[in-house]
Order: sequence, then structure tokens, then C-alpha cells
Amino acid sequence: MPRGRLVELVSFASKLQEESGFPVACFGHAGDGNIHVNVMVPDMEDPAQRERAEVALDRLFHHVLALGGAITGEHGIGIAKKRWFPEAIGAGALEVHRRLKAALDPLGILNPGKFVP
Repeated sequence: MPRGRLVELVSFASKLQEESGFPVACFGHAGDGNIHVNVMVPDMEDPAQRERAEVALDRLFHHVLALGGAITGEHGIGIAKKRWFPEAIGAGALEVHRRLKAALDPLGILNPGKFVP
């Protein structure tokens, strides 16, 4: 996250907490812009909580990207953030990922369907 936008992000997280009903924690390495925002959902197996959480996460990640931030840092994108990956990197970079996957895994046997479609 650009350091100049951290206050805006934390303010958004506070509003998201109020609106979603889930605790939202901001922590991390704010000095270098690497701040983690966690929506803490008690039970993702509960369909009602999961639906509310998905809405909150969509709002969070779209807002982070709109502020010029990234939805991941040094750990990379995991399966949990897969659906936001195309928006985060853009169409051109996504195509590069697809081509690399095809070149390195022409039979589609390495983690099929897990990450790069």
C-alpha cells in the first residue's frame, strides 16, 4: 500500500468492520507500506457468515487495488485470493502466467485448476 494511503485504508477497514459486523484488524509493517488487513470470520462453514465475509472481502480487495495497493506481499497469491488475482495483475500479466503454465506444464497435471486457469 502506498504509505500516503495508509490512513485511508485503516479508515476504510474501520467502516468495513462496522458494516460487515466482523472484526477487521490492520497490522504489519506500516513503515514500508506492507500492512495486513484481516476480516476475522468466526465460522466460514456457516453459509450466512460466509456470504457476508465474501462481500466484505470483495469490498476490501477492490478498495485496496483502487488505492494503488496490492492484495498480497512477499507471500504471493494463495488459493484464498485466487478470484482477485486477474484484477490485481491485469490482463497482460495474466496472459503471461497462462503461457508460462502451458509451457512448463503442457499436460496440465501440476495443480490442475488450482491457480492459473
